[in-house]
Amino acid sequence: MSYLALYREWRPRRFADMTGQEHVRRTLVNALLQDKVAHAYLFSGPRGTGKTTAAKILAKAVNCGARQGAEPCNECLSCREIDQGVSLDVYEIDAASNRGIDEIRDLREKVRLAPAGGRSKVYIIDEVHMLTKEAFNALLKTLEEPPTGVIFVLATTEAHKVPLTILSRVQRFSFHRLADREIAARLAEVCRAGGREVGENVLALIAAKAEGGLRDALSLLDQCLLVEGELLPEHVYGILGAAGEEYIADLSDDLLKRDYAAVLRRLTEGVALGRDPRQLIRELLEYLRRLLLYLAGGEQPLLSEDQKGRLRLQAAATDLPRLLAMLESIMKGDAELRYASNARLAADMILVEAMGAAAPAEAPSPRPAPRTARGEAASAAPAVSCAPAAASVAPASAAPTLETVQGVWPKLLDEVRGKKRSTHALLLEGSPAAWRDGVLYLAFPDSNTFHQGKFTQAENKNIVEEILSRLLGQPAVLQSVLKSELAEAAPGEPGSAPAGDAPKETAPSEQTRRMQALFGEDIVRVTDNNMEGESK
Repeated sequence: MSYLALYREWRPRRFADMTGQEHVRRTLVNALLQDKVAHAYLFSGPRGTGKTTAAKILAKAVNCGARQGAEPCNECLSCREIDQGVSLDVYEIDAASNRGIDEIRDLREKVRLAPAGGRSKVYIIDEVHMLTKEAFNALLKTLEEPPTGVIFVLATTEAHKVPLTILSRVQRFSFHRLADREIAARLAEVCRAGGREVGENVLALIAAKAEGGLRDALSLLDQCLLVEGELLPEHVYGILGAAGEEYIADLSDDLLKRDYAAVLRRLTEGVALGRDPRQLIRELLEYLRRLLLYLAGGEQPLLSEDQKGRLRLQAAATDLPRLLAMLESIMKGDAELRYASNARLAADMILVEAMGAAAPAEAPSPRPAPRTARGEAASAAPAVSCAPAAASVAPASAAPTLETVQGVWPKLLDEVRGKKRSTHALLLEGSPAAWRDGVLYLAFPDSNTFHQGKFTQAENKNIVEEILSRLLGQPAVLQSVLKSELAEAAPGEPGSAPAGDAPKETAPSEQTRRMQALFGEDIVRVTDNNMEGESK
């Protein structure tokens, strides 16, 4: 006999065997007990949550000749034929491959025939949302006035795509994602029955990676049980192609400490192990989600005791606003990562920007002058001028040129770095290439579409515009372009420099600026037996 996959071997055969979905089980059982089975149902919910299983149990129950209450006997000929998939009274139709009007017309002709041996004919239409508009219209009349002894069960993972005219003619049941603990308990039962001892931490990990789908969890367990000897979390991560909890916990430590060099080095290690940067970012998001749930509501995650301890320490080392800012930044980057031509570089920038987003405010608001009893400002308090310092701002009367912008560029980079490091890191990839009527065109290499796109976002663009306007003494607008687009975006005119012009020699080299962004500006001098540091 050929091997039977675990998800097929352990498919529930009675309502009582179903894991979770108590609201569905209870209602269907009551309908059977009260002889009030409807002519059409819609089972909707995520994959692997029991929709088709419930439909088959219902089909057995309505046709069973020796039903025990609401439960099928699973012994009679009708029950055995349905379990084996050979019953002439139960039709399973895949709407993904039979979605046209011709198939539904054929169904309408056959539905009028009497049951072959049971009491009712049951049509189970899987992924019903895939039917065409014409097919739905053809099905509508049958659902509205079905022949006696016919039951339709429509199953879908995307109920919002089913027309309202269909929804109004069916009883709808929403299947929920199963809790990790429910899945882990079911997996433990399967392992005990198979005589295999598997640690709770491994089962919890498999349950978490199944994302609420018991079928996915059983399929993953089936593969993991092929490992000889003790099954460890490392084996599960290896099968999934994931980095693992310890690696992601280490990466999270570095992120929360805002250690730029350590974060980038850790990402390099993960990529060197063959992990996809996109997968690493997704695993990081899932780990930070657990941290968020623990920090916000005290929810204990399904992790090993060692990892739980680390999570508690991380929760004590941060706060909710910083964690939310970091999560929001990484989620934005993850949404853009799928379109990045260089996933590794994009992942670097996502993590750098996330650390910048989680940075505490470093520039407190100026303290107001003390007030006298009459509410007047104390005369001893020095007056604060609103005018910008002459040393850092060009005269308002001078008409800025590209050379003017390049002259203040090192100062601008320093101020941006102090305000938001992630924006500074992005800024290092571009260079001021043209100045037209108060608009600075910041040019990026054609391969750096990710960085160029980041400067269309207000959170980066506004910082540079505010500082540049102050340094030039007049309003300035930033326009980010690729070098190949510069000629079209800013056609040449007197007083401008072409895209290839190098900035003034006063600006540090691009390599130097990158090193400063990652490791700071302190200069370290190494001697034979001593290491000295001096301020730049």
